[in-house]
Amino acid sequence: MSAVFGTVSLQTAASLISPPPANAMFNKDLDTPIDDPIQAIAVIFAVRACITDVLAQIEDFSETCPAPVFPCDLSQLSTKTSTRVSGPLKRALPALTEAYGADPYAVQDIIQSVSTTEAMFMANNARVNVDFKSPAVYLNLVETTIDEFLEQVPPEKVQEGKLLYESCDLSIDPREPGSLECRLGRAVFSKARPTGGVS
Repeated sequence: MSAVFGTVSLQTAASLISPPPANAMFNKDLDTPIDDPIQAIAVIFAVRACITDVLAQIEDFSETCPAPVFPCDLSQLSTKTSTRVSGPLKRALPALTEAYGADPYAVQDIIQSVSTTEAMFMANNARVNVDFKSPAVYLNLVETTIDEFLEQVPPEKVQEGKLLYESCDLSIDPREPGSLECRLGRAVFSKARPTGGVS
């Protein structure tokens, strides 16, 4: 992992990550953990869809947002990662440790990788040394670690959570009230992009 991390140290990562906006759509209940493990699994499936969306936008920006000007809103990547990946995972993952004994150290690894990705995106916002490759590597690592983490959960429970996520009506505006997993899925489906620091 250190080879990928490059010039961004853990200390730098911590200093670069600012708290998500209080009114960010998917982080507004960040201090309230998800108690229902099935919903937590559904949220994790929604987060995986969000990661895929961020990876697609990284690829898009790498092709359409060239140096030295980088004529795109680079902050969209940091905001999406903070509000649609980091915040929901912090609320959802501990529930699976509590309910099924899933490895709490794996939770820490996942959150640390996401935090590192956030730091890289925040550094990119300065438009000095913009790096699209390293955040993509870390997000792929997050996906892999999530898959391994879910293997510690009874398969029937994973399937139940997956079905709960898939039952969401994605045609509804993501700004409308709804469960966290459905609002995340709707944001991806509608191709909603954050504005003003709010996802």
